[in-house]
Amino acid sequence: MGLMARNPVRHNCAQPHQCSLDVRMQVMARSPLTKELGPQQHRELDQHLTSWAWAAGDPILLAGEQTQGSYMVASGRARITRDTIDGREITVDIAAPGDVIGPLHTHSSPATDSAWAIETTCALYLPAEALAEVVDAYPQLALAIMRMQQDQLARSRERETAQATSTVEQRVAAALQHLDAKLGQIRQDGSSLLQVRLRRNDVAGMAGTTVESASRAMARMKKTGVIDSGREWIAITNHQALADLVAGL
Repeated sequence: MGLMARNPVRHNCAQPHQCSLDVRMQVMARSPLTKELGPQQHRELDQHLTSWAWAAGDPILLAGEQTQGSYMVASGRARITRDTIDGREITVDIAAPGDVIGPLHTHSSPATDSAWAIETTCALYLPAEALAEVVDAYPQLALAIMRMQQDQLARSRERETAQATSTVEQRVAAALQHLDAKLGQIRQDGSSLLQVRLRRNDVAGMAGTTVESASRAMARMKKTGVIDSGREWIAITNHQALADLVAGL
């Protein structure tokens, strides 16, 4: 609790929150960070965690601030943003339950990205010094951290490569495919609804393009039956066609 109070921004908007033991166990069972641990190890790890909640629009983490730990999203959604050289803020990802927000370090370190609650969001907070302790106790956790860091690096490199080699439509399709894998909910008609309030500039940021270009690409996808969309919602209606767009077919 004392660690949280060191942050002059977060302590004004984060509220202590009571997640049930069942919810905490479910989150740890699905998170890439902890899913390799067994139920008993999850209960032991739970002793190091505290629960916090934010209202829609609240900052969970701000780029550049010194962080004392990391967060595992238990419920809700968070927008991960990054500041560009020219001062713009772009969305680079959407965090969902099981995702980890903040640096996974065993010491205090600066955050590279900001995180904003899209809706009421609850997360489990793991202090950096506690992470150092549990990494020693559970080698699987150290391996999971390495895999997550490698995945983040690979995704960053793929994003840079796509900027130079892929069309806007390919990049927008890839962003939607990524969100579908993480947030898609299959409906009775076979379409997949992305369970998040998604703005056009979120898609544009993840695709590395302008809002206007992303909107045009999505309009073409909607016209050809690849997606359906409305105000802050998107559904994938033809998964094969979306995959073909990503592949440039």
